[in-house]
Amino acid sequence: MKFPSHFDLIAPFYEIVIPSAHTEELVQIGKFPVEGYILDIGGGTGRVAKVLANVQRDIIVLDTSQAMLRIAKNHNIILPMCGNAEQLPFPSNYFERVIMIDSFHHLADQVVALNESWRVLKPNGTLILQEPDIEQWGGKAIALFEKALFMRSHLFSAKEVLNMLADQNKESQLYKEQQFYWLIVQKKQLSA
Repeated sequence: MKFPSHFDLIAPFYEIVIPSAHTEELVQIGKFPVEGYILDIGGGTGRVAKVLANVQRDIIVLDTSQAMLRIAKNHNIILPMCGNAEQLPFPSNYFERVIMIDSFHHLADQVVALNESWRVLKPNGTLILQEPDIEQWGGKAIALFEKALFMRSHLFSAKEVLNMLADQNKESQLYKEQQFYWLIVQKKQLSA
């Protein structure tokens, strides 16, 4: 018998409890809108995607929680899809943007998920992560709170995430705000 995950249990009230997404920053940082598909990994109920959809078309929300995705289906402007970040069901070089907003630390294997994200990202595409900053007191508080709830969270600093992508041909930028950081990584096109 499969037991429901934390996210299956909190799905009905997730968007009430979790503060609204930092979508204005995401639009600016991600240089939205763009032509092509966007992948929101760990997008759950679509709380980020539904706001991003005001300026961007063709957003796929990928999550492992069926309960979260049922709520995402109510937002007709996005395409919810069940799957995990460690085994993305998409061809290589498919997405213009891959975003992970406050979801990277919940993944089962961050290194594999990053490699998969990189695989499906088009050359000159951008990977955007927003995560709690464990180098700030607010990020440390989030980590402690999630541990107290027995979540399988594992937070990484921005430097640790960049080290996971060390072998990739990339250009990166880092922005910090309060208890979060934004990591923007552009996949450089290989020279012919």
